[in-house]
Order: sequence, then C-alpha cells, then structure tokens
Amino acid sequence: MAQHSKLTVDFAGLGIPPGNYALPAPGSYEDYDRLLKHFKGELALADLAPDDVRFLRSHFSEQVAEHQQVAMDYFTARVPRRFATAYPEEQASEWALGFAADRHAVKSLLLIGPTGVGKTHYAWSVLRAVAESGTQLRWQMHTAVDLYASLRPRDGEDSQSTFERIADAHLLVLDDLGASKWTEWVEEITYRLINHRYEECLPSIFTSNLAPAKLRDALGERVASRLTEMCDRIVLKGDDRRKGGAK
Repeated sequence: MAQHSKLTVDFAGLGIPPGNYALPAPGSYEDYDRLLKHFKGELALADLAPDDVRFLRSHFSEQVAEHQQVAMDYFTARVPRRFATAYPEEQASEWALGFAADRHAVKSLLLIGPTGVGKTHYAWSVLRAVAESGTQLRWQMHTAVDLYASLRPRDGEDSQSTFERIADAHLLVLDDLGASKWTEWVEEITYRLINHRYEECLPSIFTSNLAPAKLRDALGERVASRLTEMCDRIVLKGDDRRKGGAK
C-alpha cells in the first residue's frame, strides 16, 4: 500500500509504479464512497468491484504516462550522446522502483571496477530507469574532477551555494570518485558532501576505478566508513571497452 496525504492506494495491486499521484476528485466516480473506503484502508483492492478497479487503474495510468514523459524529457535533454542508449538491466530497474517508492529508504549504489568496464554507462542506465519509472525528482551527475573544479573558491562565485545545491540534490551521481589528486581541501569537500547525504538519507550513485581496499586508503576512514554503510556495492568486471572499440 502506498501512502498519499494520509490516504492509501494499493498501487502495486493496480500495476501502477510507486509515485506521487493525485487521487480522483470527489464526485468523479459514481461509487466514490466505496473508493474512499479503499483510500482510508477500510476496503482492500480485492474487495472492490471490477468497475472500481478499472476506474482507478485508468485514472492513475494517465498520470503515470504524463510523469514518464516529463521525466524522460529531463533525461534526454541531459544524457550525453555516448550514453543515450544506456538501457537498464533488471537490477537497475528494481533500484529505480525502490527510489520511486521512498527515496530516503533506498540505499545508495557504489559501482566499482577497473577502467573501461562500463561503470559510467551503468550509472546512466540507472538514471534512465528512474526516468522510465516516471519519477520527476531532479537528479545531478558530476565527475569528481568537475565537482571539485566547480567548488573551488573564486572571485564573484558563491561556492557555498553551489555546494548546497549539489549536496541537496534529490539524486546525485558522482563519477570517478577517488580519481582526483587528494589534498586536504579535496578531503574536506568530499567528507562534507558524503556526510551530508549520509545524514539526510539522500540517495547517491558513486563510481570508482579503485578496489575497495585502495578506495579506503584514497578517501580516508571517515568517508569509506559512510560509503560502506550507505551503499550497496556493485562490482563490474570485464575488459576495457574503450580499447576494444579502438581496434
């Protein structure tokens, strides 16, 4: 059962992906009182009349289509050409549905593996899966190098506001974590960012070329400990795709 403004709808039973949808307005259906009993948790979906179920499924399906279109427009406007065909596998799609159901409950992802095995491709496939679910929450994707460059203090730039905008993203993808030269400033920024998202239960997707032991050495114990607790680890294996494409 999915919560909606203190009322409940069995979206799973209706075959509707989890999300924030508007309930039918009172008077929009002849037997609205019976629907209201379902919304209040007093009547199971299985106990509704077939016409009730058909009405609810139609009502929410229209909203799903609208949400998916908006989310896919957001995705296609931002995905690089190289990753435009990154389609999700089952695990990525399942994660996206969990994100849609409760973004504060889903665990973050840590994609690790050597250079060229498709970690960035996989991250973009997850973002496509999020869009396909109809989730309209805004996500951000940054390489670690670009992230640090955007946050370096400079005249006329409010780096703190930039940091807060990135740190509070509904979903953040940070690519190539641990690849930048490690300095005290980089360590501080990385810790502040990951600790904020850890404390606020904000989902993130991290990629890294470093093996777990080396990642701990590179990032430090405080960051590595939080990543271990907040993330499900996905290890990608295989040959360097870039070398194969150059032949």
